[in-house]
Amino acid sequence: MTVAPRFQLDLDEFVASEYPKVVAAVGLITGSRRDAEDAVQDAIVGYLASSPAREIRNLAAWITVVASNRVRDIQRSRGAESRALAGVGLPAESAELIVDELDIDIVAALQQLPPRQKQVCVLHYLLDHSVVSIAEGLGVSEGTVKTQLHRARKSLAQRLRREDHRG
Repeated sequence: MTVAPRFQLDLDEFVASEYPKVVAAVGLITGSRRDAEDAVQDAIVGYLASSPAREIRNLAAWITVVASNRVRDIQRSRGAESRALAGVGLPAESAELIVDELDIDIVAALQQLPPRQKQVCVLHYLLDHSVVSIAEGLGVSEGTVKTQLHRARKSLAQRLRREDHRG
């Protein structure tokens, strides 16, 4: 990927003078300094990956907004996961212990799933909950849970095949 000289100049200047301030600002806005740093880095990668449709006059402000939105998305996702786990009677700490025991490629593949697919997949395959109990806990139909499980399995199979370095 080649970076246009203007973008590179803006980014070099941003990292040299604004990066720590933006991370701190995103942390203050969202209440999570830990997530702020990751989100700012994601915003920078997004800036480099595809040039914005309009000219960015203040790169620090643009990255602050994009990163803040990213952290809020993460927080909403975590909240939904916590509510789903609580709905089926499982404390979030138990889920963290299970994740620590998983293969890193499986964790990465799970993290890329949409939130609902990730929820039903974790509840069903890792926590051994039935389709019926998941449907009741999430307030959805059994058919919805089965559809989400099917889509998650398909997606995970594709991702894990790509991660299989044996050939």
